[in-house]
Amino acid sequence: MSNSNELQVGADRVAIQDLMARYAYAVDAKRWELLNEVFLPGAEIDFVANGGIKGQWPALGDWLIPAMSGFTACQHYLSNFATDVTGDRAQSRFYVFTQMITVAGGTDHILSDGGYYHVEFTRTPAGWRVQKLSGGIVWWSGSVPTHLKWWGKDGDRFNQ
Repeated sequence: MSNSNELQVGADRVAIQDLMARYAYAVDAKRWELLNEVFLPGAEIDFVANGGIKGQWPALGDWLIPAMSGFTACQHYLSNFATDVTGDRAQSRFYVFTQMITVAGGTDHILSDGGYYHVEFTRTPAGWRVQKLSGGIVWWSGSVPTHLKWWGKDGDRFNQ
């Protein structure tokens, strides 16, 4: 790989991490309109392993917005990006740690989860965009939702 190619791949990886930071900010700040700058129209999104649904953007927003709006606050932390860039396509797997706050009886209740995203990206004239995203949860702390079929069972949660 030439130096200029290495520099381009490095710049692409930084741009992809920035794009996913924008995704986290949009969801956490409930700035839903910003997600149109993250996802390509028709992008495939699969949150089934997280207890959600599978669909395409922007229609999936009809599920995502009310699902996340139920939290008083939340913060998504993204790390450990392993990203492969090939021309105008890229794929990445990275960790996600999320803190979600609900309020009941004047008291904050913190729910936390840790998992990962698998994401495929496409370079567009406006920059990198998500073409396909799927998530998985490895652990959950707090009031565990009943929809997590793996809760209390042995097995490999990391490679779902």
